[in-house]
Amino acid sequence: MGNFIIISPQYPPRVRFFVNRLRFRGFNVFGIGDADWGSLDPALKTDLTEYCRVDLSCYAGNEELRGEKYASILAAAEYLKNKYGPVEYLESFNEWWLPLDAALRRDLGVPGIKPAELSHLVRKSLMKEKFRRAGVAVVEGGMVAGFEDFLAFLERHGRDIVVKPDRGVGASDTYRIRSRAEAERFFSVRNPAFPYFMEAFIGDPGRELYSFDGFTDASGEPVFFTCHRYNDGILEVVEGNPLSYHNLKTHEIPADLKADGLAALKAFELKKNFFHIEFFRVGGTCFGLEINARPPGVLTVDMINHSKGLDCWDLYARMCAGERPDARSRRDMICAYAARVSGKSYQLTHEELLVRYGREIVFHMPMDSKVMGDYAYLALTETQERRAEIVGRIAALR
Repeated sequence: MGNFIIISPQYPPRVRFFVNRLRFRGFNVFGIGDADWGSLDPALKTDLTEYCRVDLSCYAGNEELRGEKYASILAAAEYLKNKYGPVEYLESFNEWWLPLDAALRRDLGVPGIKPAELSHLVRKSLMKEKFRRAGVAVVEGGMVAGFEDFLAFLERHGRDIVVKPDRGVGASDTYRIRSRAEAERFFSVRNPAFPYFMEAFIGDPGRELYSFDGFTDASGEPVFFTCHRYNDGILEVVEGNPLSYHNLKTHEIPADLKADGLAALKAFELKKNFFHIEFFRVGGTCFGLEINARPPGVLTVDMINHSKGLDCWDLYARMCAGERPDARSRRDMICAYAARVSGKSYQLTHEELLVRYGREIVFHMPMDSKVMGDYAYLALTETQERRAEIVGRIAALR
């Protein structure tokens, strides 16, 4: 029986399924988090061997660890190691905690990504270099320095660029800049403690946003992968459009996207790790955007399970337990995510949606994210045409 530490096991909420499957496959699973024990999901509490509550607010800036705060987290992990024996794995399955995960692995002697290997997985500027080495196209970009250099970059790229933290999570601090006035506003509101990365905006009307998702084995080969297509860029979603995305059937995955996804995955050298790699595809060319070394977010693992007839949480647990799990799809269907926003008047009520599409809406739940919407639906269909119909009816306004 092995020992597996999970940082912040209560968030994201779907992490509890990793805890459950790991326990079922023989692991002692320990949680280190900042939530009160009584607030944890009852099923999660049942599956955890032990839980240590500690203050996780350990970052100064975007990724630098604060010594005193980090010391208390490390002490909790060392307590678990001393009580139960060596730790085989330590994960948070969460982008925000990757630097903390890496530091704890280093100090506890746990296999996996260490701080010295982390930069190209969390800094967008360094990700570009990995994509280039893999032979994957990237748009021109660079670090934000002085205002005049920023304006020159803006002019060189047709007064349409995107600026975001070089190391950051989500789109809440991302800006699209199309004028000197917007540039001035960005410089007035940006956080001076964080370095920012700028790049040309891909505005081609025929662009398509894809993700390449899965996880790798001990040699870095994908145990499983699939692709998702998004209705638009995340930046546009933040600006007001509801998020919608869906997987592609195996035969629908463009050959160039598959080839570039596998090439990028090899360049990033992830082992026993989930991956979520984002691409814009324009006219048959895939542009590498960024990689997230964690499971695809929110309900995407659920979507993969529904569309392929798999249990990815258990596949991962079996891989960690030393098996070569059978990741062959039991079916090849389409699962779509569609979100609604509070305060809008929709043609069909929630109840009417379930009456009309109850056999195909396989899951639904409230959300609390500007990007993900206020209420989410997962629709499982045989064809892209049916998927488009249901997603369209979910989104249709009066």
